[in-house]
Amino acid sequence: MRYDDVWITGTGSVLGDLTPVAEAVADGRYGAADAAEAGLVSVSECDEDPPAMAVRAGRAALAHAGGAVAPGLHLHGSVYFQGLDLWSSACAVAAEVIGERWSGLSLHLGGLSNSALAGLELAAGQLAGQPELSAALVTAADRFAAPQFDRWNVDSGLVFGDGAGAAVLGRGAGRLRLLSSSSYTDAGLVGLQRGDEPLTGASTAVLRPLVLRDRARQFFAAGRHTPASVLARSVAGVQRVTTQALAEADTPLDRLRWVCLPFVGRALFQAGYAGPLGLDPNRTLHQLGRRVGHLGAVDQLVALDHLLRHRLVAPGDRVALIGVGIGFTFTCLVLEAGPR
Repeated sequence: MRYDDVWITGTGSVLGDLTPVAEAVADGRYGAADAAEAGLVSVSECDEDPPAMAVRAGRAALAHAGGAVAPGLHLHGSVYFQGLDLWSSACAVAAEVIGERWSGLSLHLGGLSNSALAGLELAAGQLAGQPELSAALVTAADRFAAPQFDRWNVDSGLVFGDGAGAAVLGRGAGRLRLLSSSSYTDAGLVGLQRGDEPLTGASTAVLRPLVLRDRARQFFAAGRHTPASVLARSVAGVQRVTTQALAEADTPLDRLRWVCLPFVGRALFQAGYAGPLGLDPNRTLHQLGRRVGHLGAVDQLVALDHLLRHRLVAPGDRVALIGVGIGFTFTCLVLEAGPR
């Protein structure tokens, strides 16, 4: 989809303390071979609950946007537990950031690691189609707390970090103009994170730690898929949304100043993204990802905030945001830096 007048007007992010990977290897939390494959330096760890982090990121984004912004839509995304069963973390964030009573919706998005980009695309579509909607706020936050979640070993090729991010969307002018977006779903891969696990009436995470690697082994043991075939389908999804979004933005790949990808380990970064897309790693935020880990739903919001806060984009620079959520969903947004 193309957009004529939708802008990112402000961003915000929150990270925890950085735990060195070498420390986790030394005390046995993380295997040396896995650490060598992923190539991470450190991981963000935070004791703050996800909604509280999202509140701080949301307030920072509104201040960055100019302060006098009244969002009529709030979308909040996450991968993992938000601190309490059967409550609205989205409304909890909105009450603190926007106010307890306001005209509009505050909703939670369950797009897992693609939640933030899906939220940006949904919010942009609402802004494009509702003249009465002047601004929208997208937040995301995740904390992967032990012992229920073993951030170091739950999955292959990455380590989970804690953090929050936010972006304000509006019309008229801003920091980055949204040129296009594209999304795609390949639901045939949903079994990769289920394996042979039965569906239950309540979460079993309090009884035993979550280990996605075991489910993946069960998935492959069925014989219908291989790691190579799953990677090929994931790459195809990434290429599909990227190609479409770039075409709709009239932007060749080499015109992009930055490409913001999921914060994954070195091997997955190369095989799943940089290699197939032909990207120069120096035009990505991979080095930032090596310091903070995979932040669940938050990666691209933190990357975008990093680019803006460190003045790494100049007027006219174009930026692509690429997101992938297990299941699998894929989203790509193309933006152009404005004059400020």
